[in-house]
Amino acid sequence: MKNIIWVLVAVVVLGGLAWFATSKKDTGPSAPITVGISQITSHPVFDMVISGIKEGFANAGYVEGETITYDIQNAQGDNSANAAIAQKFASSGYDIFMPLGTPASQAVVNLIKDSPIVFGAVTDPVTAGLVVSNEAPGANVTGTSDITLYREHLELLKKLVPTAKKIGIVYNPGEANARFALEQAQKYAKEFGFEIITAPANTGTEVNQAARSLVSKIDAFYMLPDNTVVAAQESLIKVALDGKKPLISLDESGVEKGALATLGTNYKYVGVRTAEIAIRVLNGEAPAGIPVLGVTDADVFLNTTTAKMLGVTIPGDVLASAKKVYE
Repeated sequence: MKNIIWVLVAVVVLGGLAWFATSKKDTGPSAPITVGISQITSHPVFDMVISGIKEGFANAGYVEGETITYDIQNAQGDNSANAAIAQKFASSGYDIFMPLGTPASQAVVNLIKDSPIVFGAVTDPVTAGLVVSNEAPGANVTGTSDITLYREHLELLKKLVPTAKKIGIVYNPGEANARFALEQAQKYAKEFGFEIITAPANTGTEVNQAARSLVSKIDAFYMLPDNTVVAAQESLIKVALDGKKPLISLDESGVEKGALATLGTNYKYVGVRTAEIAIRVLNGEAPAGIPVLGVTDADVFLNTTTAKMLGVTIPGDVLASAKKVYE
């Protein structure tokens, strides 16, 4: 009889332990982890990605301050600071690194070879030298790409300003992602009869002057996923408005500030998907075997105040498709 009782007790105890282990697994890790997040500059895009990353981890049961800690570093547009952040991360012993955008990702990937890296919102990871291929990244690196819908952007511009022929683009030739983006824009521009006219800006302070050099030569502006230009987008928007030139911005924040329109990537969703990949890595999957995920979710945003000022008539179908209209 005593043996039976002890067997029953053992079953109850083991069952309770199994339930406890399962419960802990469902609510995040039993030991706290630290995530190193870096970005080259301040911008609403990165704010949204970080918000999405935190949401993605929270959805999986990670509790900030208890089972997960974030070290978020911002280089404020300084390449030396960007390199220093990567160096700090390399000697930190953090569990995983999640650099955002191309320059921050390049700095981290170049230094850290023995810890997992899951980058976020990189325009073209292959051209940037982060992965061997998007399908089989290789080494200790994978992540997400914020695929810009270049053709769709230019198609939107054609619908809004059908008479436009010459399109001005300010870009930083020192950024691999900007060079790739320009190639894509030039490729699709031909389809709509656009001629691309460019002006270089190697720093944020040069964006205003570069944009002004284009105003008299173009019919509209188009903003690329270029960290230098995006960080200084208010300067570009002001030049466009002063010169009465339509501007297709990269994301919703530009439209809110006065750009005519965008087909903007949902950057919070980019962050959520980046976190999902990071969680797979933390659970034991090798980054080398996880394909880079291109996030294509995008929405139309319009600014009707700007449209009226520019004399642009927004077609009914475009207006009806907008997720948000700024008036």
